[in-house]
Amino acid sequence: MAKMSKKPRNEVKQRLRVFENNTILLIFSFLAAAAVWFAMMASNSEGRATVIRNVPINVEISDTAQEAGVRVFSMSSSATDVSITGNSLITSKVTSEDIGVTGTLDPSVSMLTGSSLQQTTLSLRAAKKGNTLAEYEVESVSPSEITVVYDKYKETQLTLETNFQYTTAGNYYAPSTPTLSTELITVSGPESSVNKVARAVLEYKFSEELTQSKSLSCKVTLYDANGNVLDPTELYLKLSDDTVEVSIPVTSRQTVKLEADVRNIPDSFASNRITIDPAEIEIAGDGETVSKYTTLTLSTPINFLDVTPENNTFTVAIPVPSGVTNVTRVENATVTFNLNGYKETSVLTSNISVINVPEGMEAELSTKTLTLKIIGTAAQISKLTGDSVFCTVDLSTVTDPSGSMEAPVTVTINNADSCWATGSYTAHVTLSPKTESSTSGASD
Repeated sequence: MAKMSKKPRNEVKQRLRVFENNTILLIFSFLAAAAVWFAMMASNSEGRATVIRNVPINVEISDTAQEAGVRVFSMSSSATDVSITGNSLITSKVTSEDIGVTGTLDPSVSMLTGSSLQQTTLSLRAAKKGNTLAEYEVESVSPSEITVVYDKYKETQLTLETNFQYTTAGNYYAPSTPTLSTELITVSGPESSVNKVARAVLEYKFSEELTQSKSLSCKVTLYDANGNVLDPTELYLKLSDDTVEVSIPVTSRQTVKLEADVRNIPDSFASNRITIDPAEIEIAGDGETVSKYTTLTLSTPINFLDVTPENNTFTVAIPVPSGVTNVTRVENATVTFNLNGYKETSVLTSNISVINVPEGMEAELSTKTLTLKIIGTAAQISKLTGDSVFCTVDLSTVTDPSGSMEAPVTVTINNADSCWATGSYTAHVTLSPKTESSTSGASD
């Protein structure tokens, strides 16, 4: 009997030793787990709910509203959660991209008056995308509705205004209007919000005097017609440029005197009888350029022979050299000749001569006398006669030395240094080749 009971015990021990083998134990554990999983899946494969989170919401706008320019500018939520049921082997693979959630906006366009934003609540519906035969069903959406803000779309373009407060230190200059990276800005968004915008302004205040050029990025501020600041975010407005690059060039400045270029002025005419208004201006530029100028000569010369007691004031442009700014902002200067004590008279003279006759030619004056207008001091004018005045016809500039011509006359007044002939004069001259008689006569 003892031998019979010992054999079964040995067999049991041998079987138990099998579980002491790690590899066999691992395989056994895997098979057991798989059996349990399949059993659970078989019992729960149908009707199990799965939540797909953060599914994007799409708002569809009716054709009528789209034609009227209606847009949605705000949504209380841009995504929602969708609950689906079906075989868990299928639902576990569904993502937010497989489901579409939609709300339809079909407003009464006539209610959009451009004075206020509109708000409404939209019910959401979810549906499978793509393969509609997929083995799962959409059960619910959470949240199931959203609130949207809508209006007609509008945009407008405004010229940027500037409100920069700054001063420059002595001997420095900065223009009152800075340089902007753009001078126009587009404001877009709900019609009712855009209609509130009256101005777009760049504002900045410098606490210290400027001694060098400044650059900064400046925020655009919107104002309504009453001067109240508008918040683009609250009004769902977009700006083509939220900030604008601003440049304030600061340059050196100095004062320069103005001078008149007066031609043919008698030596005796006193310089203090000539006044220029303004007598000086301020100019600005880089230090090296500005330092080159202590005076500026007015752009157009004045012929003193045109000056008379009735015509003694001339307006002449003020030049602006390259690289220089006229800080005074005066474009013209007035040059006045003080002719107090001067008189005008007419003098007839026959003292007319021709000089610089072209070689091989002879000149014949058809003009025998000239009546000249002479201006001078009362004392010298009273003594003038025709013998005091000489007219010279200079042919050195003649380009075609033949035939008849009108040649300019230069007037000289002897023993009257405070007198001059006003106006311009010509004499008629005829040029012809020299004859043998005139040549021999000249040689004799």
